[in-house]
This record gives sequence, C-alpha cells and structure tokens, in this order.
Amino acid sequence: MKILLIDIPFGSHDIGGSRNRFSGVENKIPSLGLAYIASVAELEGHEVRVLDCNVPSSAHSGWAKIQAEGNYFRPDVVGMTITTPLVNNALKTVRIMREINPNIVSIAGGSHPTIMPEHITSFDLFNFIVLSEGEQTFVKLLQYIDGNNTELESISGIAYKKDNRLYVTKKRKMIKDLDSIPLPARHLFPPLKFYQPTPASYRKLPLAHIMTSRGCPSRCNFCDRSVFGEIYRRRSVDNIMMEIEDVVKNHNAREIRFFDDTFTLKRERLVKICSEIKKFRPKIPWTCLTKVNCVDLDMLKMMYDSGCWQVLYGLESGDDNILKTLGKKNTVKQNIQAVQWAREAGLRVRADFLVGTPSETVESLFKTLDFAKKLDIDFAHFNKFIPFPGTSFYRQLVTEGYQFDFSKSSTLDHDAIVYLPPAIPEHKYREFLDFAYKKFYLRAGYLFKRLFAIRTLTELRGNLQGAIAMKSI
Repeated sequence: MKILLIDIPFGSHDIGGSRNRFSGVENKIPSLGLAYIASVAELEGHEVRVLDCNVPSSAHSGWAKIQAEGNYFRPDVVGMTITTPLVNNALKTVRIMREINPNIVSIAGGSHPTIMPEHITSFDLFNFIVLSEGEQTFVKLLQYIDGNNTELESISGIAYKKDNRLYVTKKRKMIKDLDSIPLPARHLFPPLKFYQPTPASYRKLPLAHIMTSRGCPSRCNFCDRSVFGEIYRRRSVDNIMMEIEDVVKNHNAREIRFFDDTFTLKRERLVKICSEIKKFRPKIPWTCLTKVNCVDLDMLKMMYDSGCWQVLYGLESGDDNILKTLGKKNTVKQNIQAVQWAREAGLRVRADFLVGTPSETVESLFKTLDFAKKLDIDFAHFNKFIPFPGTSFYRQLVTEGYQFDFSKSSTLDHDAIVYLPPAIPEHKYREFLDFAYKKFYLRAGYLFKRLFAIRTLTELRGNLQGAIAMKSI
C-alpha cells in the first residue's frame, strides 16, 4: 500500500500566539515518532512517504504542501502523531486528505488519541487510533487494512468507531527488545541541514536527536506517560552506536542530542555509552536531558570527557513546597548541587521551570525567578503550566470540577491561559510569563557571560536569533 505519514503543520502563530512569541527560535526537528513508524512500515514492504510540514526552509505553507502531496502521491493510508496542541490542525489535515480521496484510511497515534480516543473519534474523521507505543500495532493494523485475513478485534492496542460506538481492544504489551525496532527512517525526511533546533540546544549543526530508552519510572504529576509507559526499557550500546554512525556518516550530523527522559538513569549503561562515544571518530559533541537526583560529580566529569558539553535539568521550581506538589522527589538544595556539579565538570546547564501549577502563588513565582537568576545556568525556560490529559494534575482538577479548552494549548502562547492557579490574579500571571524571560535574559552580567561562552560561529548565530526573538516577548 501507499502510506503517507504527516508531521502536522504547527507554525509560529500556533506556537507563540498572536504576538508570535519566540518566533525564529522554535524547536524545528524531525519527528522521531513518525520516523520509527515509517521504518517498520517500509520493512513490511509498503511504499512510504513522510511529509514534514514544519521544515523552516520550505517556501510553501504546510497546508499547501499537504494538498500538493496528497494529489501527487495519492496514498491509501494517511497517519499522524497527535499531541493535545495539535488536535485542531490534525482535523484540518485529515479533511484536506479526504477531499482528495474520500476513501482514504486515516490513522491517529500519540498522547492525545491514546488518552482521549472518544474525543478524536467523535469527529468521524479517523478510521483507527493506535494506542500507546505504536510500531507493532501499526504493522498489525496495516495487515488488516491490506486484507490479510486479520480480525480487527484481535489487534491489541487500537481504538475505532463502529455503529456509532467506540471500541477499544485489549492493551498491547510494551516492546521489551528495543533493538528489534529498525532505526528511524531518516532517509524519508528532508536532510538534517534544513531543520532548525532551538538555539539553546546546540553548538554545531546539523543536529541529530536520538532516543536510547523508553519509559519513565518517575511519577511527576505534570507529565503524561501514556505512550511509552513507566517501565524503563533500554537499547543496547551496540545498537545506539550503530545509530550514531548512521546519523554522522549518512545524514551528516555534527552533533547529537539524546532525547531520553532521563539519560543518566542507569549508571553502568552510561559508563559504556560514554566509553564508546569517546572512541568514535570524528569526535562528536553531545547533550542530554536528565534529572538532578540521577547525577553526581564523577558521572558528569565522565560525560564531559566523552564529548558532552551541556545537560538539561528539569528544575521546575525554586520553592520546596511547589516541588513536593509536582511529585519531583528532589529539593531546591539538590537542584543547586546538581548545577554546581555540572559547572565543576565543565558542562553548560540548561534548565526547565514549570510555573502556574495548582499550588502556585505570586510569591512562589518570583521565588522561582530569583532562584533561576542566582543559579549559574546558561539557559532558562519558564514553561506555562497546562494540565494536559493523561497527567495526574488533569485527573485531579477534573475531579474538582474544572473543564479545559485545549484549542490553544501551546506552552509558549502566553495570551492563552488554559489553567489559572487559584491564588494568582490572571493579569499578574500573564505579566509574569513574559516578565520572567526578560528579567532572566536581559541582565548585563548574563549577556556579558553569554558572549564570552560562545565557542562556534553556529552557536553565535543561534544566540543572535535568541536575542532577536526577545523582541517578540
């Protein structure tokens, strides 16, 4: 069959609202989820194309690209990954494809359809939903669509509507052997050089994103674990190095960003990865995401020695009481220590903060901002809290009687307030969301430090883009 996988359009206006906040520094990267789905579909012998509607260098709008690709390729099946902010654009995408081919089979996957299949099927636009981890389920579903005598009801991990009723089959077990999944089908995407990651995430371009594990055992109240679950599963070091070699030699990557939720979760595994990366030629710089309670000084020094130059910590708050309500299981003291260790090891530090959660007050907001300013960190992101479906906070707030409009739920659109903490007046919350960025980044001392920390021309250009983007806040 002919299969078209679409990375749904999500432009500057969708991301930053009417003021196009952060325009020019959006994180435009290939979808690893679609790349994995494409790889298993190709392995089954299907003709697969990927349409990335968010490549910055494209001269055409995402909607025009969908129309053109649909008319040219004439796919039998169209698939897409949907997060909550993407729902409206996903519906528009399917409508365009159905105008071209009313009989096209449409499949949705991702966090929002997994948590709220009744919502997605209510529009009568998607034939099937792939729940949670998608590779094995997608293959089975394609076999059914292709007429291979598979009973629909026997396919684990799907949802569909029949006779105006929602059917959800039994849950599929998570994939234990991640090495069994073929490498992401990056050859179906535009070259990496056409993508533009957020400037805080790289020194060199092109940048390749790699996931070496799935599943997060942490139980933070603001995080949705519906797709990859809570059971930690990992790829072998040999399999990881095979992908690094692929992205460097076949896709011209000059830097790696490991996209795992907690890259340093298993120390023995990390030691092996660092040892193998250190041997890799040419030497490859890399960064990762991790948690402050999953690092120590020796570990961070080892990472630096193997080419790591920056870590991203989810610090979330400078208030211990708020951290407790988030379910983070770390303290302000641990946050400070982890940052100090990273700096002592020679690493840059990028930090995420989450503001506006249910227990937040005006005092705790500014406590977090002051905390961020005092820390020796290079980049800070003050993310607006949204109680996304699938999170503990969402379930808690719905029980309390809250209803949410997720039609504009980008964390960077500061004008669209999905949830307002009871203790904070709306005008003060709106003001803070912009104010925090300005107060952190527009400090003379910070700007002076950033200028002298730049190591490559690529990094310099990225930082200049970031400075220009501050005008939109």
